[in-house]
Amino acid sequence: MDVLIIDDEKNIRQLLKEILELNHFKVDTAKNGRDGIELFNKNSYKLIFIDKRMPGISGEEVFTEIRKTNKIIPVYIISAFQSSTEIEILNKGNITGVLMKPFTIQEVMKIVRKHLG
Repeated sequence: MDVLIIDDEKNIRQLLKEILELNHFKVDTAKNGRDGIELFNKNSYKLIFIDKRMPGISGEEVFTEIRKTNKIIPVYIISAFQSSTEIEILNKGNITGVLMKPFTIQEVMKIVRKHLG
């Protein structure tokens, strides 16, 4: 599997999945943090997108769980807004980057090509 998308917003999950599958990448999606962690633990991914704010387990908590077992996989946080404090906290946790909403197809594909060729 190439990419894991964890986002509670169905439209975001579907949009990212369609963009990536049209470009011949294999994609798994999860509608919440718990499902995302389960998929991550069962499968191998090359790139992960995580929504920052989700009910239940937040994107930051999912990121922390992923980093406990994999320190190098590229992880991008999807967010509508970021304070400089939040970005500093994420950077200390070795976050790869932030995909700001609203995002373009070009922005998504730039990230994907950077990590998956």
